[in-house]
Amino acid sequence: MYAADAFGDVDTRRYARAYIPLDPFQLHAGLRTLAAWFHRVDGVIIGSGFETADFSVLDDLARKKIVGNAPEKMREIANKAWLAARLTDLGIPHPLTLTGEELIARLDRLEQVRFRYPVVAKPAYGGGGTANFYCRTEKELVRWVRKLPDFLFQDYVKGHHASVSVLLNGHAARSVCVNEQLLGLRALGAPGPFVYCGNISPFLTKFGDRLRELAEEVTHILGLVGSNGVDFVVAEDGPVVIEVNPRLQGSLDTVELSTGLNQVDVHVKAVRGELPELLAANHCYAAKAIVFAERAGEVMTDLQSVGGGIVDIPAKGRSVRPGEPIATAIGVGATRARACAEAMENVARIKASVT
Repeated sequence: MYAADAFGDVDTRRYARAYIPLDPFQLHAGLRTLAAWFHRVDGVIIGSGFETADFSVLDDLARKKIVGNAPEKMREIANKAWLAARLTDLGIPHPLTLTGEELIARLDRLEQVRFRYPVVAKPAYGGGGTANFYCRTEKELVRWVRKLPDFLFQDYVKGHHASVSVLLNGHAARSVCVNEQLLGLRALGAPGPFVYCGNISPFLTKFGDRLRELAEEVTHILGLVGSNGVDFVVAEDGPVVIEVNPRLQGSLDTVELSTGLNQVDVHVKAVRGELPELLAANHCYAAKAIVFAERAGEVMTDLQSVGGGIVDIPAKGRSVRPGEPIATAIGVGATRARACAEAMENVARIKASVT
């Protein structure tokens, strides 16, 4: 396995035959560097952060090495404004969503906007929730719409955050796991109310069947292949679609630990047309908790040496700034409570490593 990303975590480097560092602000240049690697490998799996990258630097032979959705498809699905309009056409429940430009036009025409406050503001592209924030009043909404016309403004839906991992082979879709999402947790130092902090798998809810049905329906209609994810809010009256991730998801760790399925393996097989006849049942709970720095500091502990349960490990001596992810804690148990307790024990070890 060869790895290319912007972090260069110790455990990534340990398991990779080669590591290629990328600048997240210079992805176009990074893809030029990676183009030669595309020709040297059997296949390329695109992860988070590349949804809006310009893949035109790749020739046709290199593009054929991509195992998963085509870059153009990823970019289309990752456009939250486009997705909201598509979901409206399909009659699939999702929050009222307007672009800043649409809102400005309505305000200039003195039209009333029937949002329910608070309103969620978010970029049209991008994941992780790092730039998302609340507009709690109409006055606040108008101010931010004028400042950020390229943003989206969306009804806030109260409920439990969830996601569904789905496999597709171009003809059929099959749900793998329903997951609980962790967003904006202060205990993990999250720098914002919508920042992605991890998952707990499985998520048991009376709407489980409906979540799976909706996830399969949406991803199939959108023409996706391989492993994809759909983010939901489970409100009192049922699930509401928030986003679609046209790639392997951040829940990979907990899904694999809970089901025993190798997500990369089933992703590759699905792209090649093969879906497992019977998916594995969840045999345990697994929790993933991303720990963020609450203050500037330096990682003073070799987190590889303190035992298992910690991944995305930074090198000893690495500086961290407030709001940056430090490492990820993992917990596994026969119950949700036990998995979360084990994860939080590892969270404490990660926090103690920074001084």
